[in-house]
Amino acid sequence: MKRFWTWLWTPSGVLSTGFLLAIGVLIGAIGLVGAHSALKATETTEFCVSCHELTPVYEEYKLSAHYSNASGVQAGCADCHVPEPFVPYVIDHYRALGEAYSSFTGKIDTPEKFEEHRLEMAERVWDEMKASDSRECRSCHVEHAMDFEKQAPEAAKLMQVGFANGETCIDCHKGIAHKLPDMSQGYKKTFEDLTARAAEQDAKADELYVLETKPHYLTVEDAKADENSTGQILAASHLKVLERKDDMLKVRIDGWQQDGVDKVIYELRGQRIFTATAKTDAAENITRHATETDPDTDLVWHQVSLDVWVDKSSLLDSLEDLWAYGSEMNNASCGVCHSAVPPEHLLANQWIGTLKAMERFIALDKEQYRFLQKYLQMHASDTGGAGASH
Repeated sequence: MKRFWTWLWTPSGVLSTGFLLAIGVLIGAIGLVGAHSALKATETTEFCVSCHELTPVYEEYKLSAHYSNASGVQAGCADCHVPEPFVPYVIDHYRALGEAYSSFTGKIDTPEKFEEHRLEMAERVWDEMKASDSRECRSCHVEHAMDFEKQAPEAAKLMQVGFANGETCIDCHKGIAHKLPDMSQGYKKTFEDLTARAAEQDAKADELYVLETKPHYLTVEDAKADENSTGQILAASHLKVLERKDDMLKVRIDGWQQDGVDKVIYELRGQRIFTATAKTDAAENITRHATETDPDTDLVWHQVSLDVWVDKSSLLDSLEDLWAYGSEMNNASCGVCHSAVPPEHLLANQWIGTLKAMERFIALDKEQYRFLQKYLQMHASDTGGAGASH
C-alpha cells in the first residue's frame, strides 16, 4: 500500500502536480460557469416577478414606458436594478439574499404589508441610484445623445438645468416605472413620534418649543377653560417658562415686531418668519425692549416679549428634533418632481413666494405647510439655522 501512494505522487503518477493543477482549473472553470449561469438566471424579469410579493410592481411596470413604447425597446428588471461593473454586481447579488430573507419571513407577503414598507424600499433604491449617479439609467440614456429640440420645451429646459446643476436622473424621475409611495408616511410617522415624546417629557424643561400651533391666553383661568384665547403661537417657536400651575404654563414669547404691525411677533428683525399672533387684548400687553431700523429696508423694528398662558401639550425640549422633522418633510414634499432645494439656496423672505408657487404641487395641510415654510426660512441663506441659537 505504501508503494502505491508513493507511485501516485511521482512525476509519472496520475496525481502529478500538473495533472492536479489541470483538474483544479477544470473544476474552477465549471464552478465559475455554473455560478455565472445561476446569477444570470436570477436576473431575468420572469425570475424577478416569480415572487408573488412583486406582482403589484410588475403590473405597474407594464403600464410604464420602460415596458411598452413606440420604439419597442424594453428595459427589464435587471437593466434598472442590477449594476454591470463586477464589484457592484457581486455586492448587489449578495445583498439580494437579504431581500430573499425578507420574503421568506413574510415581511411583505400581503398587499397591505407591501404598501406599509413601499416607502422605505423605494428610498433605499433611490439612495443607491443617487450614490451611483444613476449608473443604470445612464447605460441607456446618454446626455450627449439627447436631442432637446425633440423634447417638450419645459421638459427640455428642466433637463438641461438639472444637468448643469449636477443633478442625477433619479432626482427628477422617481416613480418612472412604479407607483410612487405615499411620501407623507415618513414625516407623518416622525410627527407621531414627536407627539409621543412631548407627552413623555411633560413640558418639564424651562426652555420649550411648540410642536404645532397652539392658542395662548392672558389668564390661567381662561387657559384652563380653553376660552377667550388671545392669539396663537406657531410651531417651532421658542418659549421660556416663567410659572407653572397644574397643567398650565406661563411662558414668555420673545421676538420682533414691525412698527405699525402690532398683532404679529416675528422670529427675527427684518424677516417675516412668524412666531405668534396677538389679538387686541394681548397686543396691548406686548413689552418693547429696544428699537432698531433695518438698514436694508429702512423699516423700524421693535424687540419685544409677551407673557401668556398655555397648556403644556405638544411642547418639546429639543429644537433639533423639530428641524429634523422639517427636513424630512421638505425632502418628501419637494423632492418628488425634482431634487429638493436646500433651504440655504434662498433668502428667508424669498421662501414665502417660492413655496406659494409650489403649493399646488404638494399635499400638505395648513399646519404642515406653515411648519415647512418656517423650517425653510429659519435655515435660509440669511438666517443659517438661526433657530438653533435659542
